[in-house]
Amino acid sequence: MIDPIAPNLDERPLQRKPPDGPAGLHSPHARATFRAAEELVDDTLIDDTLLIGRGFNGPSLSGNGGYVGGVLANRFMQAFGGDGAVEITLRAPIPIETPLQVVRDGEALMLRDGDTLICEARAGAVDHLTPPPPPTDWADVMRRGEDGGSPEDSDFHWCIVCGRGRAVGDGLRVFGTHGPGPGHSLSCYLPHANHADAHGRIKPEFLWGTLDCPGAWAAQDPDDWRPALTGRMTAKVLEPPRVGERCAVVGWRLGAEGRKLYSGTALYTESGRLCAVGHCTWIVLRS
Repeated sequence: MIDPIAPNLDERPLQRKPPDGPAGLHSPHARATFRAAEELVDDTLIDDTLLIGRGFNGPSLSGNGGYVGGVLANRFMQAFGGDGAVEITLRAPIPIETPLQVVRDGEALMLRDGDTLICEARAGAVDHLTPPPPPTDWADVMRRGEDGGSPEDSDFHWCIVCGRGRAVGDGLRVFGTHGPGPGHSLSCYLPHANHADAHGRIKPEFLWGTLDCPGAWAAQDPDDWRPALTGRMTAKVLEPPRVGERCAVVGWRLGAEGRKLYSGTALYTESGRLCAVGHCTWIVLRS
């Protein structure tokens, strides 16, 4: 049975463009950094301070759930270890350019903005997932990369993952569409050096991002244009792709309960190697 969640997501109308114009990853204001600051504040152990830069947004005015989930998952693995599968539950929109506190709470990490719980990280599981096979028609994958993603009239045009407003080397440019077939999505992803580590492998937090938006395209019907936000995401990075290694993200629908939609996503290389896998709960915003 799928575990229900009750995120405290702000459902105010989304802005279609950042107030100061598109801020890319190379903007001096765009960063996602930890500052070691282990200290007691009101009897709470603060482990780190995290700041999400403006270029790491999903909706224009808040952080992308997949990317931020990946950042917090990395910190969770450093603190607790595990097999690499981490569950992130988002409770409120992720503030941009705001110092956030990372707090240990038992076997979990909490991300807080003062008294507001933003999201939490716990050990997760992905072993129950059975991803569809990797695509074999790469002409179709590349075509979807040309046609897909979030266009100019979308609330997510500037999203770090799927926004077509983001330049090559800035956004991840994971562009895809519904299909092939009902309840599925297929997206193209070309790994860029700006998102890689010193060994030329894409950093885990960006791979979490690639698994995010394609899940919504699989979970929602093609004619359902209501915005959907990530409520919970569990993912595991298996083997990061290399820079320039052509990839595809396959999404599939797992179910629905009212405004909650459930999806799985898998990232493959062109050779068919599974790089990362995850599942998401989506919250469809009220009209």
